[in-house]
Amino acid sequence: MKNLLEGKRVLVAGGSRGIGKAIVIELAKQGAHVLFTYRSNEKEAKVTETEAKEFSPYILGMQADITKRKDMNKVFDYVPENFGGKLDIYIGVAFSQSIFMPTAIMTEEGYDSMFAAVKGHFFSLQKAAQSLSNGGKIIVFSSGAAAMPTPASGAYGGAKSAIEKFALSLSKETGDQQITVNVVSPGVTQTDGLVAPQEMIDMLVQQTPLNRLGTTQDVAKATVNLVTPQMDWINGQVIQINGGIL
Repeated sequence: MKNLLEGKRVLVAGGSRGIGKAIVIELAKQGAHVLFTYRSNEKEAKVTETEAKEFSPYILGMQADITKRKDMNKVFDYVPENFGGKLDIYIGVAFSQSIFMPTAIMTEEGYDSMFAAVKGHFFSLQKAAQSLSNGGKIIVFSSGAAAMPTPASGAYGGAKSAIEKFALSLSKETGDQQITVNVVSPGVTQTDGLVAPQEMIDMLVQQTPLNRLGTTQDVAKATVNLVTPQMDWINGQVIQINGGIL
């Protein structure tokens, strides 16, 4: 079915590459009007705009860093002023830096980098709850590492776990507005941001019943389906898109 999101106003935090880019394109295929953020690579963002505009003319990339509250407030406020009304859907994909390092040698700099994104997601979820129209949908991204810790994933898994709890708590607070809040937790997915050690990736693929890495399209299609009207009764859930590894 096509155009299930015709005219819906969507903000995707982190949409210029990887899973975020695939989500922007899938949203465009469903007729959504999409504002997506990118941290620094304007060239990548322009490519995403061009590809998504093959399906919907209302696609725009804006520079914003998830770790900077001022940046995110700017893009949230841009939607009602320039997209013709309040935001309908927020999807938080961005993560500043994924660092896999044993706890014994994790640096304070690496830890702080990841938990700056945790703080950013908290306040972006807050802003989304304040900004969405009644009946809106919020999705935030976690990781399989939050549910299945592996060697060298302690700080990363902890950061993603915190984001999950922010979202699940928020899902109990937005019922009066009929706003649903859910978490998408991908398994091992083939992107240029996949920075886990190869031996860890191989181990996780072997533990996956479908015996392969996920693709960005696998995750994007499931995520976009979750924000369509048919999914109005799904709320406060962690949706594992992982080939059955858990």
